[in-house]
Amino acid sequence: MDSESKVTKSRKIEHVNIVLTQDVQYKRITSMFNDVELVPTGKEVDPASVDTRSTFLESEISAPLFVSGMTGGDERVGKINYDIAAAVSELHLPMGVGSQRAMIEDKEMAKTYAVKSEYPDVLLMGNIGAAQVLKYKIDDISGMVSAIEADALCIHTNPAQEVAQREGDISFKGAFSAICKISDSIGVKTIVKEVGNGISKEVAKRFAGTSVYGIDTGGAGGTNWVAIELYRAGNAHLYKHIFREWGIPTAQSLIEARSEFKRMLTATGGIRSASDIAKAVALGADACGIAAPVVQAQSRNGSKGVYEYLSSLSSELRKEMARLGVSNVRELAHLETVLKGQLKDAVAQRLGSVPFTEYL
Repeated sequence: MDSESKVTKSRKIEHVNIVLTQDVQYKRITSMFNDVELVPTGKEVDPASVDTRSTFLESEISAPLFVSGMTGGDERVGKINYDIAAAVSELHLPMGVGSQRAMIEDKEMAKTYAVKSEYPDVLLMGNIGAAQVLKYKIDDISGMVSAIEADALCIHTNPAQEVAQREGDISFKGAFSAICKISDSIGVKTIVKEVGNGISKEVAKRFAGTSVYGIDTGGAGGTNWVAIELYRAGNAHLYKHIFREWGIPTAQSLIEARSEFKRMLTATGGIRSASDIAKAVALGADACGIAAPVVQAQSRNGSKGVYEYLSSLSSELRKEMARLGVSNVRELAHLETVLKGQLKDAVAQRLGSVPFTEYL
């Protein structure tokens, strides 16, 4: 194993340990879902009759919910992916894996991502960084995707994290063209995602004219990857780091991206409740991704912990939809929505108008 591979594997373990043991959530920035109000229809709906089924990557899933990619690349964290896969396979929900850079550097690590070897029906998303698409050949990335039988490839953009990371790749020049080339030739659907700093309308507009299938907001307000890298570097005290509280809140990112991008759009970044999911769907999300709470559930009780957490969230979503008077996800997506406070102001400034009902 070369030195670069050793660093990558060590980083995988450190990331998980920090998420599980340190407070690395955003402090000042919120996901802004508190500035979203959903207007109940007034219809009487029994929670038992609510249909939460949705469509993801043109496949039916049991709820507009998936597990965002987090880890892989070392035997000590590979079990996390398999425990998640066991749960989502039973619940009929999709999942992603963490950056597969480690298995390009060390092919033996493919097994830590290849959950379909045990759970073949899982709807699975591969993962690679935008900085890495500039480094590796398309054949390397295609082989990485094929090796785990991924149904889609997420390409994450994370400049703020890379700047804070002690061994970060900080040059992204040419990444847009490289992503487009991969999307045109990889053979599976591609999704461009952020990791906690949000996708702007300008970025969404650029990808709207390409073959990229989906965008994942990865907005600010949840887990803060700059904070994680500061912990790794021994600089956790630098709460005033220029990028420590920087990014587009998830709700705002979702509205901005949807204004320009009409294909699959998912919301991640601080999704923590059924109410957040309902609001995100009403704002234009096709599904919502959750990461940190899932790995925390896994650390407490393995695959059973993940199953119980996701099952409870799905159950709460049914109750939330019944409270709002909607019977299915399509009705939820067309629910009247009110923006208020900072979110309303930000959207008005960025889009020129507020595309939802406003308080009088």
